Amino acid sequence: GTAAERGVFQPTDDWRSDPQTALDRLDTAADLNPLSNEAQLTAATIALSVGDTERARTEFEAALDRDPETAYALLELGAMAAERGERETAIAMLRRALLLTPRDEVTRDALLAVRRGRPVSVERLNRRIVRRARSLTENEPSDAN
Repeated sequence: GTAAERGVFQPTDDWRSDPQTALDRLDTAADLNPLSNEAQLTAATIALSVGDTERARTEFEAALDRDPETAYALLELGAMAAERGERETAIAMLRRALLLTPRDEVTRDALLAVRRGRPVSVERLNRRIVRRARSLTENEPSDAN
């Protein structure tokens, strides 16, 4: 891959041991590939994992600036807005995310919760996303055939 791609994907391998270095590499990758928002999405995910919600929010917003139809960023920003009590912003973001991914249960459930005035937890939402991703990869056919 390109240098930008290597910069984007390399930090995901070792980010737990040194999240700041991973985030720095992702900044470089974002600069090298201004058309892609993968670096911002990865940085936002790492920032959430280490509890830096402000950095995550900034990175998700930057990802949306590059591609306004990024459902994952809209979902996360919507959930963050819900946690802050910004109900209308949350509904608007989550509605946009659901329009882009109409069959996504996580997004649909988050939007329904906000509309009903129930709390939304970004941490619980992300655990659910991880569980779903793991179950999808476990169900993929093996290349060993």
